[in-house]
Amino acid sequence: MKNRFSAVSVITFAFSVLFSSQVFSQESWQLRRLVDAHTAGVLSRGSYEFDCGIYPAGNPDLGTGINFGIGVGVTNRLMIGISYGGEGFVGRGKDAKGNSMPGFLVKYRIFEENYFFPGVVLGYDHQGHGGSSDTIHFDYKGYIYKSPGFFLALSKNYLLFTKIQLGLHGAATFSMEEVQTVKWPNAYAGMDLGINDELSLVCEYNLGLNTRDPRSGKTPYYARLSEGYLNLGLKWAFSPNFFVEFDAKDVLENRKRKNGSTVGWCRELRLVYINQF
Repeated sequence: MKNRFSAVSVITFAFSVLFSSQVFSQESWQLRRLVDAHTAGVLSRGSYEFDCGIYPAGNPDLGTGINFGIGVGVTNRLMIGISYGGEGFVGRGKDAKGNSMPGFLVKYRIFEENYFFPGVVLGYDHQGHGGSSDTIHFDYKGYIYKSPGFFLALSKNYLLFTKIQLGLHGAATFSMEEVQTVKWPNAYAGMDLGINDELSLVCEYNLGLNTRDPRSGKTPYYARLSEGYLNLGLKWAFSPNFFVEFDAKDVLENRKRKNGSTVGWCRELRLVYINQF
């Protein structure tokens, strides 16, 4: 009887810790993305954000790439955005190349997060990551890490020990890049951990299911689960409206070129400014 009581006490305590604050997850500022992966967070009505991402160019000869984006909360459930950038605009060299087209974003939250169920969003995002790819090195023209395209994202937030925010996230995507050849969805899983009111750690795993194995040529082969891309990030709220983000992408170095060589992990910097009209 005593052992049974102890087991019940432990289970009750665990649930009280994990589900200690429903209000916290609803009222606090939520991430709209981890590193590349979308979450169920959206901008509130009348809010806007500017972001600037600095990353290694897909072509090493072009040095550094830079991407600018703007997002607007149309309603408390709907946000839209647009982004554009290119490679070679910062650094040495005479050549510079802009993205082939702007990246468009539409994101609508279908279900709000509550005590028992996650928040759910549907959306479309045409902005890829990691620099541009070409048919010479990657067998297709687009981005090294394909744009999400159509996506469904889920997020659930918890407050651990009344101090630490923990967010669990997952997403399924269907990219329109190379869609004539690769007709297979992709998926992400990740988490964020709020250390304090300024710092948070993020981690995501891009399964890369829609990345054809470069060693297999044109055969219908897709990446294995163990060959996905692990991305890590540190987000610092420098002020209530200004955020600095340091990211490390593909730390397992699984992204390959067509000839089998490794692209290598990279370091990126992102600056985000958020305010209201």
